Amino acid sequence: MLIKPIFTEQLKWFLSGFIDGEGSFCLNIKRRQNVRYGFRIEPAFYVYQHEKSIYILELLRKMFECGSIHRKTSPYNVFTYQISGIKPCYEKVIPFFDKYPLIVKSKTFEIFKEGVDFMYRKEHLTKEGFLHLVDLAYEINQQGKGKKWEKEDIVARILRD
Repeated sequence: MLIKPIFTEQLKWFLSGFIDGEGSFCLNIKRRQNVRYGFRIEPAFYVYQHEKSIYILELLRKMFECGSIHRKTSPYNVFTYQISGIKPCYEKVIPFFDKYPLIVKSKTFEIFKEGVDFMYRKEHLTKEGFLHLVDLAYEINQQGKGKKWEKEDIVARILRD
């Protein structure tokens, strides 16, 4: 277990590259009855790792100074490091990857960044803004993998309200 790592430039570049392979950026759509339009969109950054290498997730948590680590339900031997919410993503995740850019996930990160910036400026609070955010959420993962609702159903619900 790492006690007090020294986050050199070299280590930060390594971690950026590691995340380029093992991380993901999402704009998660969650059904919520107590919010406007019945849906909430939450930005989240994840890194997955087998339990044998959980120390790398601990290292990331120390570097970002926020987030949580939890065991996945399936497969059970995989852990997830997660930073979620507008403020932590805006203040911690985005500045890191602006300084240490990704290669493979650069397009996904740019969509994520646009969504987080948009929410940070509270532009998603209008109907048009929320529709734009839904577009970004589906663009960030074009196949809709892991999406519980069809985009058309969400848009119809927003337009109805």
